[in-house]
Amino acid sequence: MIQAQIYQALAALASGQVYALVAPQGTAAPYLVHSLPSRSSDDVIEGAGATRASVQVDAYARTALAAEELIAQAIDALAPLLSGELMQLQDYESDTGLYRATVELTLWY
Repeated sequence: MIQAQIYQALAALASGQVYALVAPQGTAAPYLVHSLPSRSSDDVIEGAGATRASVQVDAYARTALAAEELIAQAIDALAPLLSGELMQLQDYESDTGLYRATVELTLWY
């Protein structure tokens, strides 16, 4: 299952604070959240072929630099799984006081 592979690739980062979909309320930064917003499969004569998954990883930290460093580590950790596009974003969440670095990437499996 691709979610397990993503988690295993990221598990050692952020002192193990790696969560699927959402971090528990009150989680101290830094931490990572990963999700699979969409997946689609190619049709082939004998059924479903390869699956294309859009993966999003968000790094939350107290400083923009720390968030960027954590997302760079996440990209490196996911490198063996990467097979397509990669886009990075930055944000600041005023309600939590945390900086967020996001990477959206494509995996085929």
